[in-house]
Amino acid sequence: VYLVFVESYGAVSFDRPALARPIAAARARLDAAIRDTGRHVVSAFVESPTFGGSSWLAHISLLSGIEVRDPETNAKLMTAQRDTLAKAFGRRGFRTAGLMPGLRQSWPEGVFYGFNEIYGAERLDYQGPEFGWFAVPDQYSLARFDALEAERGSTGRRFIFFPTISTHFPFRPTPPYQPDWPRMLTRRPYDGPDIVRAYARQPDWTDFGPGYVEAMTYDFDVLAGYLKTHADRDLVMIVLGDHQPPAAVSGEHAPWDVPVHVIASRAAVLDRLRACGFSPGLTPARQPIGRMHQLLPMLLDAFGDLAANPL
Repeated sequence: VYLVFVESYGAVSFDRPALARPIAAARARLDAAIRDTGRHVVSAFVESPTFGGSSWLAHISLLSGIEVRDPETNAKLMTAQRDTLAKAFGRRGFRTAGLMPGLRQSWPEGVFYGFNEIYGAERLDYQGPEFGWFAVPDQYSLARFDALEAERGSTGRRFIFFPTISTHFPFRPTPPYQPDWPRMLTRRPYDGPDIVRAYARQPDWTDFGPGYVEAMTYDFDVLAGYLKTHADRDLVMIVLGDHQPPAAVSGEHAPWDVPVHVIASRAAVLDRLRACGFSPGLTPARQPIGRMHQLLPMLLDAFGDLAANPL
């Protein structure tokens, strides 16, 4: 089970035609990858507890089922004995891992969440050209995670929490997508002309829209490629936004809504989510089904009794 928080993936990617139209092609490629690998997807909108930043407020709200809208509440909750989504999976025999390429310091919060393993930037050890705010391309993070898990001989069921970083403001330069996934693990993950073209697209500080489109397109292609690379893997992938992009992209008076997609080959999981208001496909019904923290019980119910009917 993958829980993928896509940085800055907001409702604006559907609501604003100037953004939605150019993103549509990448979304269509993701949809095709889902169908071509024998999977299906359901989608909805939820209201995030934050806007334009402070991603951890969305993370903790979903993982704990408690709405957290400010750093003080976040810090207080960290001192509590609270169940989390990761702990729930852990009790059912899943090894739980945090795949966190943006993490460059100690992170005691991982104990609160209940992760067995944390893969930060140091462990991922990216040696290629740097892109964006946090340097490490999201495609590399997924490829490197698979390689590290294979090295340790990891088998059995896993729950992976992955907050992406390649769509972080200011969105450019955006990494090129590399169709040859094993090459991402080499010291030359890209051809020279691809790097030159990517670096030539620096942030436009007067118009962030095109950079946002490029970054979102990249992450959709990464997710599509990962699904195709693991076409035979029985997985559930929860993909959702942490918050809307900053107002420079979202515009004035934008709602705090973010999309959530659940991709799976298990019909029972998706059927339960449809009963909660999710719609078939990658385009959600526009009315949010609730707030971010209210998504947790819906997901737990959708997964059902994991001991009796394991994922």
